Amino acid sequence: MKKIIVNALIIMVSSLVLNTAGISFRVFLSNKIGTEGIGLFQLIFSVYLMAILFVVTGINVAVTRLIAEEGGRNSFSIARALLVKAFSISFLFSIPAFLLLFFGADHIGSQWLGDHRMILPLKLLAVGLPFAGVSACIKGYFYAVGKLIRPSSSQAVELVIQIAITVSILDYFIQGGPEYACAAAALGITTAEMASCIYNLTLYRYEVEKHESRISEIFHQRKVMNRLLHISFPVSVSSLVRSGLRMLENIMIPIGFQKYGYTKKLSLEEYGRIQGMAIPVLMFPSTVILAFSALLIPEISEANALNQKKRVEYSVTRSLQLTCIMSILISGLFVFYSDKLGLAIYGSEECGSLMRVLAPLIPLIYLDIVVDELLKGLNQQVSALKYNIIDAVIRIILIIYALPLKGLAGLIFVLYICGLINIAFSMRKLLKVTKLALKVRDWILKPILSVTASGFTTFFLLDLAGHGLFNDIVYIVISSVIVGVLYFIFLTMLGCLTKDDFRWFRNIFRFSLNK
Repeated sequence: MKKIIVNALIIMVSSLVLNTAGISFRVFLSNKIGTEGIGLFQLIFSVYLMAILFVVTGINVAVTRLIAEEGGRNSFSIARALLVKAFSISFLFSIPAFLLLFFGADHIGSQWLGDHRMILPLKLLAVGLPFAGVSACIKGYFYAVGKLIRPSSSQAVELVIQIAITVSILDYFIQGGPEYACAAAALGITTAEMASCIYNLTLYRYEVEKHESRISEIFHQRKVMNRLLHISFPVSVSSLVRSGLRMLENIMIPIGFQKYGYTKKLSLEEYGRIQGMAIPVLMFPSTVILAFSALLIPEISEANALNQKKRVEYSVTRSLQLTCIMSILISGLFVFYSDKLGLAIYGSEECGSLMRVLAPLIPLIYLDIVVDELLKGLNQQVSALKYNIIDAVIRIILIIYALPLKGLAGLIFVLYICGLINIAFSMRKLLKVTKLALKVRDWILKPILSVTASGFTTFFLLDLAGHGLFNDIVYIVISSVIVGVLYFIFLTMLGCLTKDDFRWFRNIFRFSLNK
């Protein structure tokens, strides 16, 4: 348990720092290339995301799982033998992906996406795919042996180089218009993938020199390649299907806006404002929630394997309780302060208005992510995949019909309807498997009441104190702290949080520090 907690905290802190840097870079990029440029880049990135997930997801999962199963933590020779085979399989995935994306960029840009400005950035992004595949293998090894600081540092190196390269060349490239601005960002990503690969290989080389062990001949005799393919191929294909549907959804949004009557430029601007600016900010706080959920999810897998039903029920209950309570607080903060956030982050009232309209989606999105992870921990990953595919298909169908009729309002309608449908499917399956009940009053209704009361009380208190004395950032920080404190006070008064809840939360960290 101690190692799970320490690892989760490492992931949380590193993700928080990296996501903060990533959001800051996105703000810089949006200010430089505008909402149309961000919309264009978001479409390009949706294609790249499909390719990169196919390359890295399956092999990363396969390496992590097999090294753990084979005792690679205690036997470097086994881990090294497996990793050598994994490199071969990574090229089996990444080279065809590179060839398809590089030589198919003209067709994808001109025919699929209907914009020739996407061709050059796609070709630049394709070059980084083989390097990403190798990095995924090594990161999988480090995750399996519990050395999480190494892959976290690799992500930091990657982000720093991406930002440094893009910032240094953007002013020169941007003179050629949005196409070359996106090409600068793509070149930053590809260069960062190469640098990250070299960094990971250096870390791995250090491991080889430290252990000075030979590859186990016994392990060689096993059908390692078949086992790696047996795990990696289905996972990669699943990722390809999901990201392919997501890419199709992203392509259909600007097309739907144009059918509604927007110009091509305005369609890209609206798309960029939602997918490239508003939603990333709304998703930023999920880092904390998902890290704390990770404290319990591995425990659920172990308890389920040992058929310890009470332990499973307790862990699932705590995960759902924590996610509901925290996501409703975050949603409330965005509802109250989105106008000031939009101006403070992007200098845009429109982005602030979009964040406020989309803020009630936060509990649905965060809860869906956690429920998916819980289902995987309970060996229900097929169901989770099925529900995600159903959700993506419904989204595409609704986008095709709703956007030409209602424009932006139609897209917001689609996001809410699909969010409700997806969490309904996933939650129903989770509750059926665990035979638990969702505590709607304590986990949903009372928290909504508490965050509403906290927000209005904070407005009243700051009005008395004279909030005009603060600038927007200071006002948001002070208000958020006050709302958070009042929120937990109100939850305690309403009986949503008990002494047992606080004792459980405190004991987690006391256990991790003292054990």
